[in-house]
Amino acid sequence: MGESEPKARKPRADQIRNRERLLNAAREVFRAEGASLEAVARRAGLGIGTLYRHFPTRESLYQAVYEREVEELVRLAETIGAEEGLGRWMTAALDMMATKKGMIAALAPVIDPSAPFYSQQSTRMRSALTALHVRAVAAGAMRPDVTPEDLMRVLIGLSYGPGADPARSQLLLEVFLNGLARP
Repeated sequence: MGESEPKARKPRADQIRNRERLLNAAREVFRAEGASLEAVARRAGLGIGTLYRHFPTRESLYQAVYEREVEELVRLAETIGAEEGLGRWMTAALDMMATKKGMIAALAPVIDPSAPFYSQQSTRMRSALTALHVRAVAAGAMRPDVTPEDLMRVLIGLSYGPGADPARSQLLLEVFLNGLARP
């Protein structure tokens, strides 16, 4: 009766800084080495206990990195111009997929790709790409017969195809993007 719920405490500045350091380190480690939490903590210059206070499971860290990268792609799609936008967005998406690829093998046993979190992130990313595609076609910056789904297939093929190499994938993406211009 009349009892109020305790207010959630605002995170301290050092907690926010540590979380950012962990997310940045995780992005680098996942891309280069896989999904070692000890390596993430080391790269961030923090103890493993600090990592676990922020991210109690490997999947929670993965989800935070993934959500952050999707948010960056959504923001980029919303703010970039149609002329140069598609190429920059697809390059950023290819980079994000390279990070994600390093995590998938190690986390496959614990990740449920059908979980709402993953479908929501996929929907957000596809919506951002679709909006950018519409603007690029309207501006005459790309062929109208190429669909957003075609663009996603190219990204997935470059990222996860046999022998996918980041440098080679970037070159092939540039060749593909040059072919998108209206004939």
